[in-house]
Amino acid sequence: MMPELPEVQTITSDLQKHIKGATIKAIRIENNFNVSPESSDFKKLLKNTKIKDIQRVAKNIVIELNSSDFLTTHLAMTGQILFRKKDFKPDRWTRVVFDLEKEGKIGELRYTDMRMFGKVKVIKENAINELHDKYGPDPIKDNFGHEKLWEILQSKRTNVKNALLDQKLIAGIGNIYANDALWMAKIHPETKTQEVTLPMSKDLLASIKEILNESIENRGSTLSDKMYVDIFGKMGTHQENFKIYGRKECRRCALPTSFKKLNGRGTYYCDGCQEKDGQEKLL
Repeated sequence: MMPELPEVQTITSDLQKHIKGATIKAIRIENNFNVSPESSDFKKLLKNTKIKDIQRVAKNIVIELNSSDFLTTHLAMTGQILFRKKDFKPDRWTRVVFDLEKEGKIGELRYTDMRMFGKVKVIKENAINELHDKYGPDPIKDNFGHEKLWEILQSKRTNVKNALLDQKLIAGIGNIYANDALWMAKIHPETKTQEVTLPMSKDLLASIKEILNESIENRGSTLSDKMYVDIFGKMGTHQENFKIYGRKECRRCALPTSFKKLNGRGTYYCDGCQEKDGQEKLL
């Protein structure tokens, strides 16, 4: 499972609490992991800088430094960020280690990544706007309303589930939460975007916000691969509250769930509650 908005938000919030104000004293790059810029420049840009702030941009973790540079991380499929005491045992698949000092205490921020698909970069201040521009609106922000969601959906010619997964349209929603939000809104995942009405968009956005915020409260979802953990190595618990994803029967009507691949992504839905040809029943 690729960490989605709730998992990345959980990590970001924890980093805000524990490393904001810390100074990066040293950087180690292990197993020839590719950072950007190349390793010697990467270390020079970061050494002795102070962490001013941490924010989430879509599924990216962005650490603002007092040098006006930004340290950015995208976890991809198997990336983890772990906050450890200096003498804590080594973690598997460690790629980058940042020695941090805050109020006289020393700790390590470790980036681990089994498959090494993740990205760790230092970018300049002017590149932050470019990062924001790569993504659509953030669905849990207060300024994103259902009218905007409806306009986005009307502008595309695809099914509604594919649209929800398109990060250029809406930021941060991944496969699990798209499945569950559509089930909550009683919208079939194959419904064409241009068939989604304004009232349906209102229900859908309410479901998206509810499911994402619920998962944040549960500190994200950890699947059987245990690839997602928080900065202390603890698993999330939202997997115990999935609505339709991975379930054998519908929690609402008890019918067996249906499963198919849409655009290569596993899709769970209920033929009873999410009728493809009966969306007028939802209005």
